[in-house]
Amino acid sequence: MTEHDKLTPSIEDYLEAIYVLDQDARGVRSVDVADKLRVAKPSVNRALKSLVEGGLIEQERYSVIYLTEQGKEQAKKILHRHTVIKRFLTEVLGLSDERAEDEACKIEHVVCENTVERLSDHVDRFLGES
Repeated sequence: MTEHDKLTPSIEDYLEAIYVLDQDARGVRSVDVADKLRVAKPSVNRALKSLVEGGLIEQERYSVIYLTEQGKEQAKKILHRHTVIKRFLTEVLGLSDERAEDEACKIEHVVCENTVERLSDHVDRFLGES
């Protein structure tokens, strides 16, 4: 997958979930991804096929899932957007953690990196961290 390829929001969610689940770098089972995203196993299998084809994950048939280096980089960017947006929603706007999580999941797919960095700067100034 090249930098110019746009990931769908759904595929971004799968990539982010795999990254979060695989913090110990031992691989992730598809059933764990299904549980985290609250989706059916066939949906996970379709998404994983797309991620394999895009070069973002590696998976042997019926085996654990590993992010490729490209997959890790994409997932880090997605998680960063999510974290910054959620922090803005909770720290600046005062939304509950649950509401902010839900809203951040929606917003993260449509904002550009410049907007995310401006939100991050604003949160830092708001909290006196800059």
